[in-house]
Order: sequence, then structure tokens, then C-alpha cells
Amino acid sequence: LTKTTEMVVRLSGNFDEYTGPIDGGAEMYRRVMRTNPVLFPQYYPVDDQHQFVKHIMFGNSDVGGKNYLNPYADLVKGYKDSSRSLMLAQLELKQDLSFFAKGLNFQVMMNTNRTSFFDVTRAYNPYFYNLIGYDPVASTYAIDAMNEDTGTEYLNYNPGNRVLNSVFYGQGQLNYSQSYKKHGFSALVVTMLQNNLSANGGDLQQSLPSRNMGVSGRATYNYDSRYYMEYNFGYNGSERFSSKQRYGYFPSYGVAWTVSNEKFFDKIKPVVNNLRLRATYGLIGNDAIGSASDRFFYLSNVDMNAGNRGATFGNGLGTGSRLNGVNISRYANEDITWEKSTKTNLALEIGLYNKLKITAEVYSEKRKNILMSRASIPVTMGLTADVRANVGEASGKGTDLSFEYTQNIGQDFWIAGTGNFTYARSKFTVFEEPVYNEKYRSRIGHPIFQDYGLIAERLFVDDVEAANSPRQNYGPYGGGDIKYTDVNGDG
Repeated sequence: LTKTTEMVVRLSGNFDEYTGPIDGGAEMYRRVMRTNPVLFPQYYPVDDQHQFVKHIMFGNSDVGGKNYLNPYADLVKGYKDSSRSLMLAQLELKQDLSFFAKGLNFQVMMNTNRTSFFDVTRAYNPYFYNLIGYDPVASTYAIDAMNEDTGTEYLNYNPGNRVLNSVFYGQGQLNYSQSYKKHGFSALVVTMLQNNLSANGGDLQQSLPSRNMGVSGRATYNYDSRYYMEYNFGYNGSERFSSKQRYGYFPSYGVAWTVSNEKFFDKIKPVVNNLRLRATYGLIGNDAIGSASDRFFYLSNVDMNAGNRGATFGNGLGTGSRLNGVNISRYANEDITWEKSTKTNLALEIGLYNKLKITAEVYSEKRKNILMSRASIPVTMGLTADVRANVGEASGKGTDLSFEYTQNIGQDFWIAGTGNFTYARSKFTVFEEPVYNEKYRSRIGHPIFQDYGLIAERLFVDDVEAANSPRQNYGPYGGGDIKYTDVNGDG
């Protein structure tokens, strides 16, 4: 537009059309690999007994009292049409403000995209036939229909999925970068807002447009490319929380020292071309807690016409004697807020011979405000839904080691190799649970993704051992069945 003003308009579209097997090629190959290749044929040819049949007689079997996969039937029983489109429009405006302050510029970006998808399935229900007799001398066989009541000779129509989605995103960005002698400064402030509207909401709350906004920033300083300091912040708002909990401030700090740029390091720089120490500390917020139905924690979710909470008046024979009732699936809680995580990271970067790069990191994390269902509320209160709160806490720590090696081969070729090693541990330090007398039932002190359940010790040697072992109340069992550990020794 001008020497200091630039505008960019981006328009793009992506269209994808599909006509083919209902379940797709990958799923068909998976079914082929899972199918018994000799139990029955793909289909039986028409014989004298079935000369008036107007459908394909697909093979199947009822061995074991169940039907089996027939990939051929799944392949030819019908087809699916699907269409997907994505339209994107983006406007960017960049303004150089060097006439006001050297190194200052401003950018505005707005984009909107529209996504649509639908699929249609047309298929019939295959008729399956089972082999009921075979004469190897005469090389004749007899078959019988397995699903005469459910098979069809006409196509059924299934409208499938419908997805319509509209997203608007706006962002404003102010940048500043300047250096003075050995000092370097930079600053960045970004504001954003987003509106997402979906036509596939399953209820009133999910049908409303989702909206989020926030502001973030970064400020950096370095001296002589040796000492670095950085400050970041985010002040974000989430529609999921009440007005008193909606916004969160999440700062982070970082420092670094490039030792290899010091004068005393010059003698060994041909060997150790880079040596850097860095440390970061910050607070992170997470509003993606709960489920999709928990969109507004500060609002209750009440069904005023719930059939499962209804009542019958009179003898139940008259019209209108059954009336639906009220069901509460979520109680309003204005105190639910961001899940917060405090992270600390220490790192060492080493470069050797301008070929090998090694990065070693150790980190720790402390999470709090983890959303959990309260376990200490008595059932005598008569509540019909879980009561949840930000009561959980967890901690974690770990180390990460990575390397990258690059080697030139002549002037035209090079080879590179990378690798990494990661070790991490995490555990709950606070978990909402009843007060257990047995410590092994508690999740406190155990990894976050720890599996809980019965412990399979081994298999019973015979029925005698099974009869003389602690009782297992999970159905009949005997020799060869799984023997579970009696953890508390109560028999």
C-alpha cells in the first residue's frame, strides 16, 4: 500500500470427494487378515435348491454359536459417498512504525474458515448361508439361510455424519527490536480473540458459539550475545469459568549463559564450539478440563422433562397419568477455575567440532487445581450428579537427552543422525478418595496413569489347587484359569 504499509490477502480452498467401500481400504484389509480363510467360501453358487434366489448367497458359519466376518460381503454390499470442503480467507496488515521508534512495527491478522463434511451410505443387508451337509463321494453339499428375517435385496439409506463449522480468529501484534552497542532488546505484545460456531452441538450449551480471548507478551534482553534474560506472560480468559475465575495470569522467566562466547573460551572453541547453560521457570494454565458437556461449570444443567425421573399418578391406565420429572446432571460451581502447573527446567547445550550437538535437560513439574469428583459427600444428601472441585495435586520430574550429528561428504552430500532418551515419573500427591484402611487402594503416591485392578499371579495348576486357594468371586474357575493375588490375605 505504501513504503511502510503492507497488506496480504490469502484465499485457499480444499475439496475432497470419496466414493468407495463403506469402511475404507485399510479396514477391509484388517478384516481380511482376521478372517478364517477355509471355514466358508466368499459366496455359494446358485444350485437347484436355490435357483429362484435373487440375491448373492454369502458364506458364513455358526460354529461356536456366532457369525464370522465375511470381508467380501462387506466389500460388495454397498458404497459410501463423502464430501469434505475447507475454505480459508485471511487478511494481514503490517505497518512499520520506525518513523515513531526505530525497530517498532505493528501487525493485524484476521482469518475465517468454513469446514463442511457429509457422508451418505447406501447398502443392503447381506444374506448369509451356512453349510449344513456335505457328501464327499458325490461332491454335493447343502446350505441353509442364516438370516432370512434380516437380509434385504434392496439398498438401505443412511445419511451418516454432518459437520458444519465456522471459525473466526483475530490477532493484533506489536513488535519492538533494537540493539545498542553490546545490548539487545526486544518486546512483543499479542492480543487474540476467537469465535467458533458448530452446527453439530448435541444440546443447547454446545450449540452456542465458543469464545476465548487473551493477551500475551514477551520481553528479552541480551548482553554481548553472552547473557540472556527473558520474560513471558499470558493473561487469558476462558468462557468455561465464572466471571470471578475467568481470567488467569501465567508468567514465565528464563535466563541463559553462552559460555562459549566468553574470551577465556577461545582456546578450546575449535573442539567445543558451543557451550550454553539455561534455566526456565513458569506457570501454565489449562482450561481443557472435564468433558465437552461441562462447557460452563458455573451453570447447572437441568432437564425439566426427564423420563427417568417421572412419576405415575393413579392406576396408570388413564391418558396422561405418567408425567416426566426433573433431572440434574451438573450442579453450578462458580469456584471451579484453571488447572495450574508450575514448571522448572535446567538445560546444558554442548556443540563439539561443529558436528555433534548434545542437549541435556532436567525438569520438574507441580500441578494443582486438578478437577476431581468429591468422594466425601454422603449419599444421604440425595444428589443426582457428581460434585466436582479443583482439589487434586500431582508432581512429576524427568530428564531428557538428545543429540544430533551432521557430517559433510564432499561438497554435495551430507549425512545426519538424531537420537533422544527420555525418562519421566509422575505421581498424585493429593487425590480425592475415601479414607482407605488398606494403603494399596489409595492412588496417592502412585503414577498418574497407573493401572488398577486384579493382579494375575499365574494359572491354577489343577482343580485341586483352585479349590484350596482363596475364593475368587468372578465366575466359575478351575485348573488352567487365572489365579489372582489375594492382596489383603483375607481368603
